[in-house]
Amino acid sequence: MAGGLSVPAANVAPMGIHCEYVHLSPAGLRRSLSDPSWAQEHIDELGDAWAEGEPLPPEKAPFFSIEKAWHKLHHLLAAHGGMPVDVIHGGAELPLEDELDYGPARYLSPEDVARAGGFLAATPFDILARHYDLAAMHRAEIYLLPESDAEVPADLDTLRHRYEELTRFFAAAATARDAVALMLA
Repeated sequence: MAGGLSVPAANVAPMGIHCEYVHLSPAGLRRSLSDPSWAQEHIDELGDAWAEGEPLPPEKAPFFSIEKAWHKLHHLLAAHGGMPVDVIHGGAELPLEDELDYGPARYLSPEDVARAGGFLAATPFDILARHYDLAAMHRAEIYLLPESDAEVPADLDTLRHRYEELTRFFAAAATARDAVALMLA
Protein backbone atom coordinates (compact mmCIF):
# COMPACT_ATOMS: atom_id res chain seq x y z
CA MET A 1 0.00 0.00 0.00
CA ALA A 2 1.05 3.59 -0.51
CA GLY A 3 2.77 5.50 2.24
CA GLY A 4 4.39 2.43 3.76
CA LEU A 5 1.23 1.39 5.58
CA SER A 6 0.08 -2.18 5.20
CA VAL A 7 -2.40 -4.42 6.94
CA PRO A 8 -0.79 -7.55 8.37
CA ALA A 9 -2.53 -10.65 7.01
CA ALA A 10 -3.38 -11.74 10.54
CA ASN A 11 -5.45 -8.58 10.92
CA VAL A 12 -7.89 -9.21 8.08
CA ALA A 13 -11.00 -8.40 10.00
CA PRO A 14 -13.90 -10.65 10.82
CA MET A 15 -16.98 -9.14 12.48
CA GLY A 16 -16.70 -7.06 15.63
CA ILE A 17 -13.10 -5.82 15.76
CA HIS A 18 -12.58 -2.36 17.22
CA CYS A 19 -9.41 -0.27 17.29
CA GLU A 20 -8.87 1.11 20.78
CA TYR A 21 -6.43 3.69 22.13
CA VAL A 22 -5.14 4.57 25.60
CA HIS A 23 -3.15 7.62 26.73
CA LEU A 24 -0.05 6.59 28.67
CA SER A 25 1.95 9.22 30.50
CA PRO A 26 5.73 8.73 30.24
CA ALA A 27 5.67 7.19 33.74
CA GLY A 28 2.68 5.03 32.78
CA LEU A 29 4.50 3.82 29.68
CA ARG A 30 7.63 2.95 31.70
CA ARG A 31 5.51 1.05 34.22
CA SER A 32 3.57 -0.72 31.44
CA LEU A 33 6.79 -1.86 29.79
CA SER A 34 8.21 -3.22 33.05
CA ASP A 35 4.97 -4.69 34.44
CA PRO A 36 2.64 -6.32 31.86
CA SER A 37 0.19 -7.25 34.63
CA TRP A 38 -0.18 -3.60 35.65
CA ALA A 39 -0.52 -2.55 31.99
CA GLN A 40 -3.28 -5.11 31.45
CA GLU A 41 -5.15 -4.01 34.56
CA HIS A 42 -4.77 -0.31 33.73
CA ILE A 43 -6.01 -0.71 30.15
CA ASP A 44 -8.88 -2.98 31.23
CA GLU A 45 -10.01 -0.50 33.90
CA LEU A 46 -9.99 2.39 31.43
CA GLY A 47 -11.80 0.31 28.81
CA ASP A 48 -14.45 -0.83 31.29
CA ALA A 49 -15.04 2.75 32.47
CA TRP A 50 -15.36 3.88 28.84
CA ALA A 51 -17.83 1.10 27.99
CA GLU A 52 -19.95 1.54 31.12
CA GLY A 53 -20.07 5.31 31.41
CA GLU A 54 -20.91 8.30 29.32
CA PRO A 55 -17.93 8.58 26.97
CA LEU A 56 -15.82 11.67 27.30
CA PRO A 57 -15.00 13.68 24.19
CA PRO A 58 -11.87 12.21 22.56
CA GLU A 59 -9.73 15.18 23.57
CA LYS A 60 -10.50 14.47 27.26
CA ALA A 61 -10.70 10.67 27.17
CA PRO A 62 -7.91 8.47 28.53
CA PHE A 63 -9.46 5.58 26.53
CA PHE A 64 -10.93 5.94 23.07
CA SER A 65 -12.14 3.71 20.23
CA ILE A 66 -12.70 4.37 16.55
CA GLU A 67 -14.73 1.20 16.71
CA LYS A 68 -15.13 -0.63 13.39
CA ALA A 69 -13.96 2.27 11.21
CA TRP A 70 -10.29 1.40 11.73
CA HIS A 71 -9.71 -0.68 8.60
CA LYS A 72 -11.32 1.78 6.20
CA LEU A 73 -9.51 4.71 7.80
CA HIS A 74 -6.25 2.80 7.52
CA HIS A 75 -7.03 2.14 3.84
CA LEU A 76 -7.72 5.84 3.18
CA LEU A 77 -4.58 6.94 5.04
CA ALA A 78 -2.48 4.43 3.11
CA ALA A 79 -3.98 5.48 -0.22
CA HIS A 80 -3.24 9.12 0.61
CA GLY A 81 0.32 8.36 1.70
CA GLY A 82 2.72 10.43 3.74
CA MET A 83 1.59 9.25 7.18
CA PRO A 84 4.76 9.44 9.30
CA VAL A 85 3.42 6.94 11.86
CA ASP A 86 0.88 4.16 11.40
CA VAL A 87 -1.88 4.97 13.92
CA ILE A 88 -3.60 1.60 13.44
CA HIS A 89 -0.83 -1.02 13.29
CA GLY A 90 2.28 0.99 14.15
CA GLY A 91 4.58 1.30 17.09
CA ALA A 92 6.41 -1.19 19.24
CA GLU A 93 4.87 -4.16 20.98
CA LEU A 94 3.40 -3.47 24.40
CA PRO A 95 3.56 -6.68 26.44
CA LEU A 96 0.35 -7.43 28.29
CA GLU A 97 -0.49 -10.22 30.69
CA ASP A 98 -3.22 -11.57 28.37
CA GLU A 99 -2.75 -12.22 24.67
CA LEU A 100 -5.10 -10.30 22.38
CA ASP A 101 -7.02 -12.10 19.63
CA TYR A 102 -5.97 -9.79 16.78
CA GLY A 103 -2.30 -9.19 17.34
CA PRO A 104 -0.30 -7.69 20.17
CA ALA A 105 -1.01 -4.39 21.84
CA ARG A 106 1.34 -1.73 20.53
CA TYR A 107 2.41 1.71 21.64
CA LEU A 108 3.55 4.91 20.01
CA SER A 109 6.17 6.96 21.83
CA PRO A 110 5.38 10.58 22.73
CA GLU A 111 7.51 11.65 19.74
CA ASP A 112 5.54 9.36 17.40
CA VAL A 113 2.27 10.64 18.88
CA ALA A 114 3.36 14.22 18.17
CA ARG A 115 4.26 13.38 14.56
CA ALA A 116 1.02 11.45 14.02
CA GLY A 117 -1.03 14.20 15.66
CA GLY A 118 0.56 16.84 13.46
CA PHE A 119 -0.14 14.84 10.31
CA LEU A 120 -3.75 14.13 11.27
CA ALA A 121 -4.39 17.78 12.14
CA ALA A 122 -2.87 18.94 8.84
CA THR A 123 -4.81 16.41 6.75
CA PRO A 124 -8.51 17.23 6.48
CA PHE A 125 -10.81 14.28 5.96
CA ASP A 126 -11.94 15.68 2.60
CA ILE A 127 -8.44 14.94 1.27
CA LEU A 128 -8.71 11.32 2.43
CA ALA A 129 -12.26 11.00 1.11
CA ARG A 130 -10.93 11.46 -2.43
CA HIS A 131 -9.44 7.97 -2.07
CA TYR A 132 -12.77 6.37 -1.14
CA ASP A 133 -13.47 3.55 -3.60
CA LEU A 134 -15.90 0.98 -2.27
CA ALA A 135 -15.21 -1.50 -5.10
CA ALA A 136 -11.47 -1.34 -4.39
CA MET A 137 -12.15 -1.83 -0.68
CA HIS A 138 -14.20 -4.92 -1.45
CA ARG A 139 -11.38 -6.31 -3.60
CA ALA A 140 -8.84 -5.56 -0.85
CA GLU A 141 -11.09 -7.28 1.72
CA ILE A 142 -11.32 -4.13 3.81
CA TYR A 143 -13.50 -4.53 6.87
CA LEU A 144 -16.70 -2.83 5.79
CA LEU A 145 -19.05 -0.91 8.04
CA PRO A 146 -22.79 -1.54 8.00
CA GLU A 147 -23.09 1.89 6.35
CA SER A 148 -21.04 0.57 3.43
CA ASP A 149 -24.10 -1.23 2.12
CA ALA A 150 -26.13 1.96 2.37
CA GLU A 151 -25.44 5.15 0.53
CA VAL A 152 -21.83 6.31 0.21
CA PRO A 153 -22.53 9.62 2.01
CA ALA A 154 -23.60 7.71 5.15
CA ASP A 155 -20.38 5.71 5.08
CA LEU A 156 -18.29 8.84 4.53
CA ASP A 157 -20.12 10.62 7.36
CA THR A 158 -19.23 7.80 9.76
CA LEU A 159 -15.61 7.76 8.61
CA ARG A 160 -15.37 11.56 8.83
CA HIS A 161 -16.74 11.50 12.38
CA ARG A 162 -14.28 8.82 13.53
CA TYR A 163 -11.34 10.49 11.79
CA GLU A 164 -12.12 13.83 13.41
CA GLU A 165 -12.37 12.13 16.81
CA LEU A 166 -9.08 10.33 16.22
CA THR A 167 -7.46 13.63 15.26
CA ARG A 168 -8.68 15.27 18.48
CA PHE A 169 -7.53 12.29 20.59
CA PHE A 170 -4.03 12.41 19.10
CA ALA A 171 -3.84 16.20 19.41
CA ALA A 172 -4.63 15.95 23.12
CA ALA A 173 -2.12 13.13 23.64
CA ALA A 174 0.54 15.13 21.78
CA THR A 175 -0.17 18.24 23.86
CA ALA A 176 0.15 16.17 27.06
CA ARG A 177 3.35 14.58 25.66
CA ASP A 178 1.80 11.17 26.26
CA ALA A 179 2.46 7.88 24.57
CA VAL A 180 -0.54 6.04 23.10
CA ALA A 181 -1.26 2.33 23.35
CA LEU A 182 -3.29 0.86 20.50
CA MET A 183 -5.08 -2.45 20.28
CA LEU A 184 -7.33 -4.33 17.91
CA ALA A 185 -9.88 -6.00 20.13
